[in-house]
Amino acid sequence: MNQTEVSRRYREVEIRGAGSVECVIMMYDIAISDLRNALVCLSAGDIEGRTNALVHSLHVLEQLQGSLQMEAGGEAARQLYRFYSLARAKILEGQLKCRAPLLEEILGSFQRIREMWQEVKNQSEPTPPEAWSPPTESHASAWSA
Repeated sequence: MNQTEVSRRYREVEIRGAGSVECVIMMYDIAISDLRNALVCLSAGDIEGRTNALVHSLHVLEQLQGSLQMEAGGEAARQLYRFYSLARAKILEGQLKCRAPLLEEILGSFQRIREMWQEVKNQSEPTPPEAWSPPTESHASAWSA
């Protein structure tokens, strides 16, 4: 099993155990990685690599946009829908015009929104219970036979 296969399997296990916010964060991480790869390929003149990275980022966008719950999500879902549509247009324009600033702009936006999702996750995690301590002697007697 090569490193790519190991990474893919690890991510599959990670996704199966993740909550919905964690999955969104993972999708943002993938899109951010794709955009970074596309920028590296753009500067190296690697057309095929850039195209593959951007096509994959568009698939990620499709998943993110398709998972929006428009009624339950209200205005936030509508804003994200518009953002994903704009991001798609900018990615396509960046690909067609070979313009790094367009891709860098979208990359920065994805990074900022990912940070917001991370804050949502952090705020929704339950606070850890107080540290466990063994029962005191007064409580221990209640357990004796």
